[in-house]
Amino acid sequence: MGRKILTKEVLATIPEMVERSGMRADDIAEKLGCNLGTLKVRCSQAKISLRPPGSRRGRPRIDERTIRLSGDALALLQRRAAASGKTETALARQLLETIARDDLYDAVLDDEPVEPLPMQKRAFG
Repeated sequence: MGRKILTKEVLATIPEMVERSGMRADDIAEKLGCNLGTLKVRCSQAKISLRPPGSRRGRPRIDERTIRLSGDALALLQRRAAASGKTETALARQLLETIARDDLYDAVLDDEPVEPLPMQKRAFG
């Protein structure tokens, strides 16, 4: 029998990977070096949810959207995310939320400043 990967200590780190780092089950399995099926079974036995916060039965919240990127942009995002220990999803979310929160659109896009539209107050996680 091989060495035990999913120890109690390792299982205890999984909720933070899901909640704070935005990692999906397949990302976590890859990071821990275990089989996805094994991860799901062990988390189920330990009553650890692999679903993102706010999701219902794995379905995204209404305010979540899918954004399509070019292959080149995705590769660059994946490389940067890996270097910072995050998933590309978590990094993209952090980037977009920071740009929106700090009104950095013009700086990022290198455009002429545009008068911002009135906004409802919204908290970013």
